[in-house]
Amino acid sequence: MTFFESDFWHPSVATDVVLFTLRKQQLNFLCVKRKDDGNWALPGGFLQEGESLDECAIRELQEETGVLAPYIEHFQNYSDPDRDHRRQTISIAYVAIQPSDELYLRADTDVSDVKWFPVEGMPRLAFDHNKICKEASLVIESLVESKPELVFAFHDGFFTLTELQRTFEALAGEKFAPKNKRNFRQWVEKYEGVGLVQDTGQLKHGVHRPAKLYAPNQKLFENAND
Repeated sequence: MTFFESDFWHPSVATDVVLFTLRKQQLNFLCVKRKDDGNWALPGGFLQEGESLDECAIRELQEETGVLAPYIEHFQNYSDPDRDHRRQTISIAYVAIQPSDELYLRADTDVSDVKWFPVEGMPRLAFDHNKICKEASLVIESLVESKPELVFAFHDGFFTLTELQRTFEALAGEKFAPKNKRNFRQWVEKYEGVGLVQDTGQLKHGVHRPAKLYAPNQKLFENAND
C-alpha cells in the first residue's frame, strides 16, 4: 500500500464524552481530574492511527473511567482555534447515558480522579468543556422527546411507572411533572400503538401498596429492526 502524507497543515482531532446519569433524581455528568494540571474535564483524548471516531470515544471513556456506556452518540463538533492552548484541536463531542446503580468508577491512564457532578452545579472545567456539557444537556432533553426509549438506559432493571415518570421529569422538565400523571400514563400505554413498556407480572413492595413493575416493550425494538 502506498504511503500518503498530506502537504497541508492539519489540526489534532480528539473526542470528548459527556456521560450522563441520574443521582437522587438529578441529572449528573461524569468528570475526570487531569494529572498534568489538576483541572476537571470531560473524559476524552486524541484519535489514534487506524481508529474511528466512535472507537476513540468508547476507548477513552473506558480507559479513563472504567465505564462502557450502553448508549453513546455523536452530537456536535467544536473547532474554535483557541479552544485548546496547547495546539489547535477539533473536538468531536459525544453524549452517553449510564445508570449509576452499582457503577464502579476507576481513574486510570492520564487522570487522577473520577467524579459525578450535577449539571446545575458544574465546576469550572478545562478548555471549552462547560459549553460542551451545557449543550449536551439540551441534547438529552430533546432526545427524550424524540427517542423516549433512551430513558431506559437510565434504569438498571425493572421499574414502576412512578419511577419512570420521575426520570422523564428529571430529563425533560415540567411536561412530565406528577400533576400530569394521567396524561403520562396514557401516553406510555399508547406510544407507537404498542406501548412504551410491558408489565412484568411482578410487584415492588414498600411502605405503600405494592406497585407493578415494568420493563421496556421489546416490540418497539423489534419494529425498529424491521
